[in-house]
Amino acid sequence: MTDNSRQDSAFLPGPELMQEAFPPLPLCWPALTELEKKDQLEALNDWTHWLAQCYALDHRTVPPCWAQHGALREELSALRTAWLTAFAVTSPGDAPLDWHTNFAATRQRLADWVSRTGCRSGEHRPDFPDH
Repeated sequence: MTDNSRQDSAFLPGPELMQEAFPPLPLCWPALTELEKKDQLEALNDWTHWLAQCYALDHRTVPPCWAQHGALREELSALRTAWLTAFAVTSPGDAPLDWHTNFAATRQRLADWVSRTGCRSGEHRPDFPDH
């Protein structure tokens, strides 16, 4: 990876902070302030975009409206925290393999949640439609 491509990756921090020094704490979305939620959602959005591209995930696993569904946001947030933890400089060498094992199970749960939402490519359905 060149320095230029590293800088083009929006979800990655600057070169001096390429890896977490310590595993991050999990997020508890209801406990965050509105500003914290906005900041965390922006970071999660960047990471989720990278994840979907890197692993060729389509709308059946990560729909464009994922952030509007609590279950998808929680799954992706937990997956991101695990990813950051797996690649922290203090993590054991096999942590990325464990992350991929967890990722396989998470992909299935994401697909299950997406099928429950009823969302399709280009069509969002709210979690709680008005009656």
